[in-house]
Amino acid sequence: MSFTSFADGTRWSDVHTAAICAFLAGTAMFTADFALTLRLQGEGHGGLVIAALIIFATLPLVVLAPLTGRMADRFDSRALMAGSGLLQAAAIIAMAYTDNLYALFALVVLNACGTAILQPVVSALVPVMAKREDLPRAMALVQTGTLVGLATGPAVAGFVIGAHGAGAALAIAATCAVLRVLLCCDIRTRRGGVRRERPLPGATRAETWKLSGDKLLGSMVLGLSAVIAAMCAVNVLSVFLVLDVHGASEGVYGLVKACWIVGMVAGAWIAAAAIRRLVRDVQLAWLLMACLAGVGLVCVLQGLPLFSALLLVPLNFIGGIFNAGENAAMGMAVARRVPEAFRGRANAAVNGRVNAAQLIGFLLGGAMSTVMPIQAAFIVIGLVSIAIVIACLPVIRKAARAEEVQSASPTGAALVTAA
Repeated sequence: MSFTSFADGTRWSDVHTAAICAFLAGTAMFTADFALTLRLQGEGHGGLVIAALIIFATLPLVVLAPLTGRMADRFDSRALMAGSGLLQAAAIIAMAYTDNLYALFALVVLNACGTAILQPVVSALVPVMAKREDLPRAMALVQTGTLVGLATGPAVAGFVIGAHGAGAALAIAATCAVLRVLLCCDIRTRRGGVRRERPLPGATRAETWKLSGDKLLGSMVLGLSAVIAAMCAVNVLSVFLVLDVHGASEGVYGLVKACWIVGMVAGAWIAAAAIRRLVRDVQLAWLLMACLAGVGLVCVLQGLPLFSALLLVPLNFIGGIFNAGENAAMGMAVARRVPEAFRGRANAAVNGRVNAAQLIGFLLGGAMSTVMPIQAAFIVIGLVSIAIVIACLPVIRKAARAEEVQSASPTGAALVTAA
């Protein structure tokens, strides 16, 4: 495998371009999906069709994770980024010219395939762009681009559809995808494309790396996935909490959801500043668990009998900060612990499990809304999230002790040095 790295220091121009590409990718995907949702709803389709649309938009991120991870490690990063953008653009343009429901579902899948290819490529490329001390800030920039794109997409779709129709919104989404293709060609840092003919020193360890073999990273992924499933159930229930339980307006609901995104943007930079002071990998695991517990606590507080729906606004802002801390800790742990040649597969494995947890959470939220009061469901989900964190703590402590023993032994120290 060949790659161009930061021989002359962190390439901030590439980091900024990658952040813009992440913004355009998120805007393209979410503008198209939201425009399609509004279009189908306006044509009289029910909740089952909308739910199927959401599932088809998420399923490729889960099913294709093993394949896209290998692609990210084996093929040229610039070619993959450009190809994924062209795939997205073609799928979005085709959406504007068909009314067949099954064809639209197929195009949603293709649109999501573009995102499935892009995610592990960018996640593995950022650590190559930035030096170790600059990596938290670089990751925060790319995460900010993704989050702003996620928030911009639905807003653009809603505004443009109201003024000019779904076709105009899809045209804007396709334009964003094409712009991403052009911009990614300006990124000088590259990885993948050429396989090594001879293993480099320390390659034996890299060749056998698997997520299941890294107990510390595996426990972090397990805890994150379980809590993400719980939180996605909350996302399904939040509309009922705001509109039915508190009797607030749709505007308040939009404000509550927006505050979570704003909190994530702020949290990305707070986490970047905190992670720069964390030297040991196990400290990243403790940070992740603290953020997961914080999200669970926010969920419990939302389930309490609040005297005003506006109190959900600061709670969701705080929850977004914790959510960003989770993402930053997980991303940094992968960048530190996974050999360079396997980072694409590692990021795809993490994203695949998280996206699978999201699907489970959506189904769980729908089921819970029918069997228990909404506020009680919030409290139960929050307590379960905290219980998951408590269950993960002994596993993390045991994995950290095992690594300390291994690094203290002459053989372990030699392996760490070689890697």
